[in-house]
Amino acid sequence: MRNIYESKHYKLFVIIPIALLLISLYFIPHIQLDSSLRGGITVTVQSNASINIQSITTAINAKIPGAQTSIESAPGGIAITIADNTSLSNANNYLISAYSAYNNYSNAVLGVSETEALIKNQPTNNTLPSILSAYQKNQSVSQTQLNTDIGGEFAALSPFQTNITENKSSPSDMINSGNIAIKSANNQYESYVINTLKSIIPFSTYSYQTVTPTLGSYFLGQLQVIIIAAFILVAIAVFIVFRTIIPSFAVVFGAANDILIALGAMGLFGIPLGVASIGGLLMLIGYSIDTDVLSAIRILKRQEHTPEYRAFESMKTGITITATALLVFGILFAVSYASFIQTYFEIAGVVLAGLVGDVITTWLGNTVMVLWYKKRREHK
Repeated sequence: MRNIYESKHYKLFVIIPIALLLISLYFIPHIQLDSSLRGGITVTVQSNASINIQSITTAINAKIPGAQTSIESAPGGIAITIADNTSLSNANNYLISAYSAYNNYSNAVLGVSETEALIKNQPTNNTLPSILSAYQKNQSVSQTQLNTDIGGEFAALSPFQTNITENKSSPSDMINSGNIAIKSANNQYESYVINTLKSIIPFSTYSYQTVTPTLGSYFLGQLQVIIIAAFILVAIAVFIVFRTIIPSFAVVFGAANDILIALGAMGLFGIPLGVASIGGLLMLIGYSIDTDVLSAIRILKRQEHTPEYRAFESMKTGITITATALLVFGILFAVSYASFIQTYFEIAGVVLAGLVGDVITTWLGNTVMVLWYKKRREHK
C-alpha cells in the first residue's frame, strides 16, 4: 500500500476535511430537537396486542397534528413520545412570563408601602418621593405586563374548551385563573391523547409523563456547557502534552471537526438532537482525541524511520481501531433501527457519522498539519 504522506502535494489533503466541515455547517441548522429537549409527552403503555411500531407511528402522526411520534420498546409494551402541543407550549410560556410580572408587581407594591411609611416618618427627606414614584411606575408597568401575559395565555388556550374565564379582579386572581386554565387544558389534552392511542392500539394500563419546553431548554443549556467544558479541558491537557501551538491546535481541530460533521449528518439524515445523541457526541470527543494524539505522538516523539513513515504507520493502526468501533456501532445502529429503539438509534447514528468524519479529519487533516509542522521544524 502506497504511503500517501510521501506525496509531494500531501498538504492539499487538508482541503477534504475542510470541505466536509463546510458542507456540515449547511445542514446543522436543519437539526430537530427530540422531546427530551424540545418538550413533549411520553406515554408508556402495557399491551398484549401484536405491535407494528412503524404502522402505529404513522397512525398517531395522522390523528394527532404535529405529533412527530417516536416509539421505543418498553417492558411489556411500548413508550410513545409525542412532541409538545404548540398551544399548550405557548400558553405555558405566557404563564411563566406572567409569574415574572407578578413577582415584579409584588415587589413594587411592597416598595410603595415601605416608601410611603418612610415618607411619613421622614417628611423632609427629598429623595423618597422620587423613589416612591419609581416603585409606582414599576407597579403599573408590571400590572400591565401581567394583564398582557394572562390574556396571551387564554388566547393560546382557545383550541381547548377550558370553560375558565379570565379573572381580572386583582393580580393574584389573574394568576390563579391562569393556573386553573392551563391545568384544565393539560387534562383535556391528556384525555385526547390517551383516547386517540386507545383507538390505535388497545392497552390496559399506561403512564403519562410531560417534559415542558422550559425544562428542555434548561437541559440543552446544561448540555452545551458540558460540551464546551469538555473541549476546554481537552485543549488544556493536549497543550500540556505537546507544549506547542500547532500540534495542540491540530488535535483540538480534529475533535471539533468530528463533532461538527456528526451534527451535519444529524441534520442531513434526520437524527434528532436529544440527551441520548449528545451522549454520543461526548463519546466522539474521546474517540477523536484518541486517534489524534496517537498520530501526533508518533510523528513528534518517535525517532525511527522518517516522519512520513511514522505518520503512515499510525494511520494503519488508527484505522484498524476505528474500523472495530465502526463495526460495533454499525451493528447497534442496524438492530436499533430494526427494533425502533430510539435511544440506541440516536447514539449509534451520531457515533457512526462522527467516526467516518474522524477517519477523514484525522488522517487527511490533523496528521497532515502535524507532519507539516514536524518537517518544517526539522528543516529549520
